[in-house]
Amino acid sequence: MDTTQIIEPGRYDYELKVQFPSVHIPEHTPPAFRLAASYETTRVRYVSGQFDLTEHIGREVLRDHFVRKVCDDLIGVDVQVARFDLTRVDMTGETR
Repeated sequence: MDTTQIIEPGRYDYELKVQFPSVHIPEHTPPAFRLAASYETTRVRYVSGQFDLTEHIGREVLRDHFVRKVCDDLIGVDVQVARFDLTRVDMTGETR
């Protein structure tokens, strides 16, 4: 896909999936054993919705906007975009 793609104004559905490294501590682990029981894992966040775009904007700029909203609590964490889909919706609500 062209990374410099410009998105036209209109109504869009979007789906975003991001992955990031994390440390998992099993539930009910006593405090004294948390360090030993913890392990590295990859967490996933998924968000979808619909929005109205009023100006032309680059696809990457738009994607980065949604990533910042979903990951505002992950400052300094290496977040990777696993999926970003845009589908234009016409005035009747049908996708095209």
